[in-house]
Amino acid sequence: MSQANDGELPILDANAASGIRSNPSADASFNLRSGNKTRYSSVRYLRTKRVLVHTIRVLLLATVLILIRVAHSRIEIVDNQLGANSAAIGFVKSSVEGADSIGGFDASLGGNPILGIGGKQLGYVVQTSPESDDIVGYSGPTNCLIAIDLQNTIQSVAILNSRDTVDHVAIVEASDSFFESFHGLGFESKNESKNESKNHWQDIDGVSGATLTSYAVIASVAKRLGGSAPSLKFKPEPELKNVVRLFSEAQTIQPNARPSVWNVFGEKQIRLGFVLSTTPSADHLSGYQGPTATLAGFDADGKCVGLVVDQSYENDPYARYLDDEYSFQGIYQGKTLEELAKFLPEENGIEGVSGATMTSMSVAEALPLAAATAIRPVSVSSNSVVTRTWFSYRADGVTLLLTLFGLLFSFTKLSKHAVVRISFQLAVILFLGFINGHMLSQALFVGWSANAIPWSVAPGIVGLSIAAILIPVVSKHQPYCQHICPLGALQQLVGNKVGWKVRLSSRLRRCLELIPYLLLLLVVIVAMTRSSFNLASIEAFDGFAFRVAGFASIAILVSGLLFSVVSPMAYCRFGCPTGAVISFLKFRADSHRLGVRDLAAVSLLAVAAVLLFW
Repeated sequence: MSQANDGELPILDANAASGIRSNPSADASFNLRSGNKTRYSSVRYLRTKRVLVHTIRVLLLATVLILIRVAHSRIEIVDNQLGANSAAIGFVKSSVEGADSIGGFDASLGGNPILGIGGKQLGYVVQTSPESDDIVGYSGPTNCLIAIDLQNTIQSVAILNSRDTVDHVAIVEASDSFFESFHGLGFESKNESKNESKNHWQDIDGVSGATLTSYAVIASVAKRLGGSAPSLKFKPEPELKNVVRLFSEAQTIQPNARPSVWNVFGEKQIRLGFVLSTTPSADHLSGYQGPTATLAGFDADGKCVGLVVDQSYENDPYARYLDDEYSFQGIYQGKTLEELAKFLPEENGIEGVSGATMTSMSVAEALPLAAATAIRPVSVSSNSVVTRTWFSYRADGVTLLLTLFGLLFSFTKLSKHAVVRISFQLAVILFLGFINGHMLSQALFVGWSANAIPWSVAPGIVGLSIAAILIPVVSKHQPYCQHICPLGALQQLVGNKVGWKVRLSSRLRRCLELIPYLLLLLVVIVAMTRSSFNLASIEAFDGFAFRVAGFASIAILVSGLLFSVVSPMAYCRFGCPTGAVISFLKFRADSHRLGVRDLAAVSLLAVAAVLLFW
């Protein structure tokens, strides 16, 4: 037995003790294979653990966003008591000549009547919310007031309230020319002379510096006025007693998905057919003393069975002539909606009913107009949102292009070329910062979590966000913070011009590194409590919109740049909560290890859960 070295216990060789000579090469081969197998198992275990822990980390953050969504999911009750709203009253007085007050909510108008002195109705005012609450600008939806005259055309538009970023809303509100662009448009922007709809919303230009918010306003107004105009002269629902004159067994009527069409039911809810009303499509057509709302009945096979006057401004004798004039009725009996839509009186020799010529001719003109409105594809009238021109997407195109270049910088050595790198940084600062304002922030992410992601209104910044979040999750690269962020690029340019730096003590550095996490705690509290606190004011990014930016954003921007002169990327390291979130999501070699950032994330989730159920 030999003496053990360094105090270790002696090791007995069984082969040597038995006199058997060992094979050194065989032993070495065995040990090598055993070592490789052990090393491979260890690496595979470490990789699996790293992926598992990082997945849990991502799900942790996603859960916080879901809780924010849940906290904001309560139904918004729109204030229809506009008559007591001083801002709304001031708006209608400045929009409609002679306006004095706002009446109570009228369901048939979908809004509130605008009244002059003496109670005369001059038009009506509607809100875009809640129909447009799914349309998000930069970080949230905007509720607008629309003043409409008695001809159902827009007189003016104004912002009543908004959940978008305060500074972006201020830029839009300051643009009088933007709101003047809505004047004269109306429901579906209908071209009556050609009996067709044209999307005039795309002719309205966005507001520079707040393109996302302004396009959301356009889309909200367009969606709110995407259906048929309400009738300002007749009750929207036909009188059942008049429907019975067409269907003797009729007991109830229910609105159809198509405009101005009502399904007719008899006993046991058996469908007898439907009636087509000429209101509101033909309310502008007048007979001897005024317009007439006529009902055309269609049986279960879709064939016209007759006509009856529902409501009219005509004297009763003139209006009721149509009900008893079988020759006039016979012209339309047996026709389908499609045939009726093409049945124009001037092309078919219709001369009207003797003794009520003007009344009957107005009805003859109204029926094909109402039928054409009814057979128009439902998608056109019910989903009429703004269609942007290709030129209006120039800002989004620039953002996506710079995002792609940023990815190239991150995954290649392109940034090693000084001229290319500085040129790209200047482009990022100019276009993403000062011109487009396409920067990621906590206000942006909270707004999207609480409301919706603006895929159609803001494809540029949505694409930038996907790249900024997804790439760090699945790789070790962080392209947004390193290359695409305008403030990061500005810090790099400023910091490289100064040759001396200040060395911070480790204690001070650790204290400063807590600031982004404290700001994230504030973000969660504000988001979960639905506070009106402006989250944009805790970051520097709104400082690029210097025309309307708040003092806090500008102060953070300036101080962050000054600090970065003596301490490289100071704002990114010590003041940016958005950067802290992206860094938290970054897949690292040590992603399997838990640390302070994970403790902070768990704490944020705990605070969000407590506030949700408190």
